[in-house]
Amino acid sequence: MTHYPSMTTSNTTSAPAKTKNRLVTLLKILVTLVSLGYVFTQVPLSEIGEGIRQARWSWLLVAMGINFAGLVLRSIRWAILLNGIGSTVPLPQLIKLYLVGAFFNGVLPSGFGGDVVRIIEVAEDVPQATATGTVIVDRLSGLMGLFLLGVMIMAIEPGLFPADMLWQVGAICLLGLIGGTLLLRGWRWFPFLENWLNKLPPKVARPFLKLIATLQALPTKSLLQALGISLLFNFLLIGQWTAVSRGLNFDISYWYMMGVVPIMSIALLAPSFSGLGVREALAPLLFAGAGLSEGQAVTLSLMVFFVKRASELVGAPVYLISLWRKRP
Repeated sequence: MTHYPSMTTSNTTSAPAKTKNRLVTLLKILVTLVSLGYVFTQVPLSEIGEGIRQARWSWLLVAMGINFAGLVLRSIRWAILLNGIGSTVPLPQLIKLYLVGAFFNGVLPSGFGGDVVRIIEVAEDVPQATATGTVIVDRLSGLMGLFLLGVMIMAIEPGLFPADMLWQVGAICLLGLIGGTLLLRGWRWFPFLENWLNKLPPKVARPFLKLIATLQALPTKSLLQALGISLLFNFLLIGQWTAVSRGLNFDISYWYMMGVVPIMSIALLAPSFSGLGVREALAPLLFAGAGLSEGQAVTLSLMVFFVKRASELVGAPVYLISLWRKRP
C-alpha cells in the first residue's frame, strides 16, 4: 500500500545539510530570475503573449500526451533496474510514483523533491540502499542517453549544431559519457576506490559503500537496457518539442530538433528551476537556423516548459487520493 510522505522537511536532517539545501535552492531561484529578467529585456512580453494566443491547442495536447508517455517509459526503465538486482515492484506502482515524483519536481524549486518521494516510497518494498541506488542510476542513465544522442547526432550530421557551440557541446557529451561510465562501472575496474572509502569514517563512507554495493549488483545487461530506454525517451522528447512547435505554427523539422533539443536539455544541468530562464536565453541562438525570431524562440521554449508542467499535474490527484485513503 502506498503511503506518500508530506511535503514537510524531515527533522532528522542535520542543520548543516539544511543550510546547504537552502543555499542551493536560493542559487537556483536567483539564476532563474536573473536569466528570465535578461530574456524579458530582449523580448517584449506582448510578443510572447501574441504567440500563445495564436497557438493550436490540439498540437499542445499531443505534446502533453507525449510527455505522459515519456513518464511511463521512464517508469519502465526504473522497473528494469529494480528487476536487475532481483527486486520486483509492480509497474503500475512505479508509474504512480513517477507521476507523483514529477508533480513534486514541478512544484519544488529544488527539482529533486520527486526523487526523494520515489526513494521513500519504493523503500517500502526494497532495501533503502536499493531504492536510493536505482533512483540515482535511473537519473544517471537518462543523462547518459542524452549525451549519447548528442554524440550520435554530431557524428552523423554536425551541421545541425550551431558552429560556435559544437565543440563545447561535444566536450560536455563525451565527458558526461566517460564520467557516467566510471560512476557505474569504475568500482569494478578500480577496486582500490572501495578500499579508500573503507578508510574514511563510517558515517561518511557508509552511504557511498551502500551505493557501490547496488551498482555492483546491477548486471551490465540491465544498464544497457536502461540506456536504450533513455534513448527512446529522448526521441519522444524531441517529438514533444516538434509538436509544440507545430502548435505555435512554426515549421521546424524533427531532424532540426534533433540537433537543438539535446543542447536545451543539457541546460537542465545548470543551477536553475528546471532550466527555466537558462533555456530561454539559449533558445534564440539555437533556433535562429530554423528562421525563428528571438520572440518566437523564447515563446517555444516557454511553451514546452508549461506543457510539461501541465501534463505532470496529473500527479496531484494521485497524491491527494493517496492521502485520502490513509486518513484515520
